[in-house]
Parts: sequence; C-alpha cells; structure tokens
Amino acid sequence: MLLGIDVGNTHTVLGVYESGRWRAWRVHTNPARTEDEHYTMLRALLEAEGLTAPITGVAICSVVPALEEPLRQLARRWLGCEPLFVSHALALGFRVDYEPPTAVGADRLANAVAAVHHFGMPVIVVDFGTATTLDAVSREGVYVGGAILPGVELMLESLAGRTARLPRIAIEGACQPIGKSTPESLRSGVLLGSVGAIEHLLRLFREELGSDARVIATGGLAPRFAPNCPSIQQVEPMLTLDGLRILWQRHHREVA
Repeated sequence: MLLGIDVGNTHTVLGVYESGRWRAWRVHTNPARTEDEHYTMLRALLEAEGLTAPITGVAICSVVPALEEPLRQLARRWLGCEPLFVSHALALGFRVDYEPPTAVGADRLANAVAAVHHFGMPVIVVDFGTATTLDAVSREGVYVGGAILPGVELMLESLAGRTARLPRIAIEGACQPIGKSTPESLRSGVLLGSVGAIEHLLRLFREELGSDARVIATGGLAPRFAPNCPSIQQVEPMLTLDGLRILWQRHHREVA
C-alpha cells in the first residue's frame, strides 16, 4: 500500500491507496507530534479499518516545516521506506513559473499534478482549506500562479476573536443573503461573500487561460461551497492524495 500524507496548517489527511482507491482520515495537525506518536496513530487507524497489507511507499506534501523531520523518521524507522516529499524539483508534468518556485505550497503542486493528469490543460484548482487557494495551469503546460484568500473558518475565528459581540459559529446551518440573525448574517458574509470573490477570480482566471479551462474543487469545505459556485465543474475530495500517488509512481519509474 502507498501511504499519502497531506499536512495542512489545521488538518492533516492520511490516506492509504489500496485496490485502486483511497482510504483516508483527517486529524488535527500537531507540530509537536513525534514520529512515534504518528506511527501509533497510523497503526490504530489501519487496524480500525482492517487494513493489514504492508505499506511499501510514502509520499508527503507538507506546509508545516516542523513536521517534515518527524514524518521522514516515521517513514524510515517505522515503515522501512524512503519518503518522497513534493517539491518543484520533481517531474510535475508542467513548468513552474512562480517567484521563487520554492514558495509554491507542496499541496498546491500536488493538486495541480492530479488536475492536469485527470482533466488536462488548461485547468484551475480551488482548494478550500485553512486558506482558500486557486491555482492555474495553462494550456502550454505552465503553472502560472494563483490566488490566496483567507479560508472560511479563519474568517469566522478572526471575527469572533477581534470583535466584542460576534459569536463563534459553525459554518453549517442556514445561509441566505439577508441574514435574519447574527449567525445567519455571519454565514452570509463569510460563505456567500467568499463565493462572490471566488467566482470573480475564476472569471478573471478564465480570461487569461481561456474559457475552456476546467475548474476543479477540493479540500474539506469543497462540498459546502461547490453548490453555490456555478463555475466549479467537479469536486474531487482526494485530489491532493491522488497527486501524491501520481508523483510517487512517476518518480519511482524514473529512478528504476
């Protein structure tokens, strides 16, 4: 089995690829977690799902530098694998036109790899995570950049933390343009306001890339947003993990 690990600022997604599909779990990101703690957690998740096949490969994308060494040791010490970390230096299938190339998040690169592989070019990926990111690959095979917005949960936390009378609310619940209560008003501003920003950016992206650019959504909040974003054509919950799988397979073919 291939183990894919997508480390975000808020959540970490661990997935194993077996029999042509992903089995995945979302846990809180903890920069203090050691390689031993990661292994204990991973083993418990695998046992709970009845997964007994050995892990034969590990691919990682991380935006939390403090966790890279513990995850490297998890792979080496506990799983007997040399992990593949996503970076711009891998064979991505497109050229990175970003300054500097090292500044592109590994998760954004993995998303773009999977989107290009499955949907061709030009393509746009919208990832709803701690930050909402948009990434674009042109029909010429160039990652041309993207946009970064505050994520919905980040906006809600900021409003609750920096105002005296606005409560912390869950994003789930009624959402209409004119809120009839403070929670509804917050959802309207944050959810529908974000939809408006995303739709505007997608229109501008397509003016540059071409109107035929496919728009793919991923991330934990993608199912909440997609029904409100007419430009989003498909939701792919496992897009980042699939990018890890594609890169791992491509890398090991090259070094074989």
